[in-house]
Amino acid sequence: IGARYYFSGFEAEEGAHTIKHDLDKPQNHNSVRDASGHGSHTASIAAGRYVWNMNFNGLGAGGARGGAPLARIAVYKSCWDSGCYDADLLAAFDDAMKDGVDIVSLSLGPNYPQGDYFLDAISIGSFHAVTHGIAVVTSVGNEVGCPTKEKTQTKKPGIS
Repeated sequence: IGARYYFSGFEAEEGAHTIKHDLDKPQNHNSVRDASGHGSHTASIAAGRYVWNMNFNGLGAGGARGGAPLARIAVYKSCWDSGCYDADLLAAFDDAMKDGVDIVSLSLGPNYPQGDYFLDAISIGSFHAVTHGIAVVTSVGNEVGCPTKEKTQTKKPGIS
């Protein structure tokens, strides 16, 4: 349906020189463009249309689709190669709430151990979204190695 990007938090924390340098990298476009493919990949898991006769290097031949192929997606790009910034994450949550989304799916998660959720932008944004009737789901993080119960349980309010 639409897409927005946010980098005022990035700009405030990193400064103009870093922004110019980072946005000149091929993986960082000063736009909603997804140069790394991460956001596009996760969006296709959620709402990808049916594809016939597909495979991965000759394996798993058949068809595939996302979980809800008729869903409409609104994209809020708030992370960059150098990381995610609280002001940008919170601005994206605010816009998602104003836009009337039904679900916020965050393809990012906290580092282990999880920090104080009273100071964490994902926790704060998620809490506000849930109080507005929006379901929030997030990844369990990107820790290397086998996930453990301690590493995969979120303590953030309202997040599945």
